[in-house]
Amino acid sequence: MRLHILVEGTSEEALLKAWLPRFLPSGHTYKIIRHQGKGKLPKKPSEKPNPRHHGLLDQLPAKLRAFGKSFNSDTDRVLVLVDLDNEDCLDLKRRMTELLTDCNPAPTVLFRIAIEETEAFYLGDLTAIRQAFPKAKTNKAESYVQDSICGTWELFRDIIGYESENKVGWAKQIGPHLTTQWKGSRSVSFQHFCKALLRLAGELKD
Repeated sequence: MRLHILVEGTSEEALLKAWLPRFLPSGHTYKIIRHQGKGKLPKKPSEKPNPRHHGLLDQLPAKLRAFGKSFNSDTDRVLVLVDLDNEDCLDLKRRMTELLTDCNPAPTVLFRIAIEETEAFYLGDLTAIRQAFPKAKTNKAESYVQDSICGTWELFRDIIGYESENKVGWAKQIGPHLTTQWKGSRSVSFQHFCKALLRLAGELKD
């Protein structure tokens, strides 16, 4: 299968470039399509996107329509990964899924949400944190309520002992260590993301 993975920006791209070759079974290819942030779903998804808005959700309706028309339905699959931030998870997923009603035909796509942010994926794997950041305060990570709304990236920054935000750097450091044995991750949203990739690749049937 050819997987087309839509992400918000450069940090997610950096993570997947380091992690996907270790996770995805051989025989499949992928393309990571990054955007300039999360953006917002337009009020009228059927309209052309505002050319000044380059966020993932800004562009998503038009891209799904284009994918449906241009992709090979036998070999091309789409995965959309967005951060929840402070939105309602079920509502966000519903609004993204409803975009497919405007596609003729619709691409084969799954929508996955990092709760609250992609750093929740990191916090689900304490072993990877210790390997990537040997001076990390993992006792503080152990008390974190997984996939909770708590200012995830700020918490991760404090745990690894950084004084400022460097999401791309963090992704590059932890990507080579983040588990590919997704069932062992504490992050349910990471587990759902992994299963979506495998389902789209035809490697997981349940």
